[in-house]
Amino acid sequence: MNNTYSKLWLLAKWLFVALLIGLPIVFTQWYRQYLKLPETITLATGTESGQYQQVGKILGQELTQRYGIKVNQLITDGAGENVLNVIRGEADIAFYQRGTVELQDNPDHIRVGRLTSIGSLYSEVVHFLVQPDHTETPISQMQNFRIAIGSERSGTELVARYLLQQFHMDDQVQFINLSLDQLRNAFINGEIDAAFITAGVQAPMLEQLLKPEPDGSTACVLTSIPFTEALEKKSGFLESYLIPKGMYDQSLGGAPDEPIATLAARAQLITSEAVSVRLIELITTVLNDPEFQSRARLNELLIGGTNFAQENLDFPLHTGAQHIYEPKLKPLLNVDFVEATEGIRSFVVSLLIAAFFLIKWIRDYRNRSQEHKLDRYIKKLLVIEHDQKFLDQNDQTDDRKRLQDMLDDVTDLRQQAMKEFTAHEINSDLAIACFVSMCHALSDKINAKISRQRLDARLKQIAAQIEKPTSVN
Repeated sequence: MNNTYSKLWLLAKWLFVALLIGLPIVFTQWYRQYLKLPETITLATGTESGQYQQVGKILGQELTQRYGIKVNQLITDGAGENVLNVIRGEADIAFYQRGTVELQDNPDHIRVGRLTSIGSLYSEVVHFLVQPDHTETPISQMQNFRIAIGSERSGTELVARYLLQQFHMDDQVQFINLSLDQLRNAFINGEIDAAFITAGVQAPMLEQLLKPEPDGSTACVLTSIPFTEALEKKSGFLESYLIPKGMYDQSLGGAPDEPIATLAARAQLITSEAVSVRLIELITTVLNDPEFQSRARLNELLIGGTNFAQENLDFPLHTGAQHIYEPKLKPLLNVDFVEATEGIRSFVVSLLIAAFFLIKWIRDYRNRSQEHKLDRYIKKLLVIEHDQKFLDQNDQTDDRKRLQDMLDDVTDLRQQAMKEFTAHEINSDLAIACFVSMCHALSDKINAKISRQRLDARLKQIAAQIEKPTSVN
């Protein structure tokens, strides 16, 4: 039995050592795996002639050149569709126009609680274009106008419907969903009277719309939107914006010759909270690189810096973006790794605790076993002590033989007990020291009795020698 528990004790110690050595190795491998970047990601942009795709193309090139991540461009109709792509997991990151979720009817009952922001990029400006003969017609008097509002679920459609609703014209005009590349021909052919376009002022399609025809005629003209300050305060997501004179080439027929008062919403990059923290850290690093901002012509972000990036966001910042904007918040370990290994860490900790208590139980059992053996030796010693009381009680008996046997028993008992313990245990265990002291005390007592009986026997011999001559006389 003792041999079995000795083997268990040895096995438990080796198990504990193996855990201590193996855990750091396994931990390192896991951590490297979670820090590994994806080979390919999907970026939802917009139409081919919009600024979303222009910025997305440059962002994809930067991610590929710097980190070897291939970026697949997902061409969409705009911000509304991009939100759904991220929620459904069809895109890892996407361009988004502020206010899109608020304005969307959300017929599919899709929850957006898992959406997060990476940061603002630039202002998407509401461009209101009209036929040249309607430049003086106020929006409030455009009854029965055919107004193009972009593709379905695009940011342009959502903002256009909202603005016309504010002017109480949403039920007095005809909404026409047209893609951006169809607008110019629609204006030329007289199919539409006006159009809303929500895009960055540097979007390539705008100059295409404003340029004159070969005969010098103009397809459409850019005009102001009235009451922009009031609309800004009412909406909560739109901002007043002034397109300065000269923003568009004055040689273009539809370019305004004076500043244009309008509204704008921030263009942002969004993702899901489930996307890798490490990936979002790298994307945010690229977005905040002045060289990238210059290439992508993100002038507002270049001038405003991280303050502009963190302002007016519809969703909370992704953890990876927070690590870049606020480096002090970055933990020692990758957040994805910590969350993903929570169950494993609980198991390992439980295993270590179980190993600890197993070792403790085996050690305590051994100690209890040793104490039981010592108790057995003490009981035998007490029996010897009890028996020796009845010896050497008078001068008429000779108990030396029996006392000598008891003395030998005490010596044997002490030697047997000492073989059961290590030198460390003998030095540190008070019970063992007490047992040894009892053995010495009993040995001294028995030796004293043997010595007294020997002395008595010797004295009797001397007395007999003295009395012998007297009896002869």
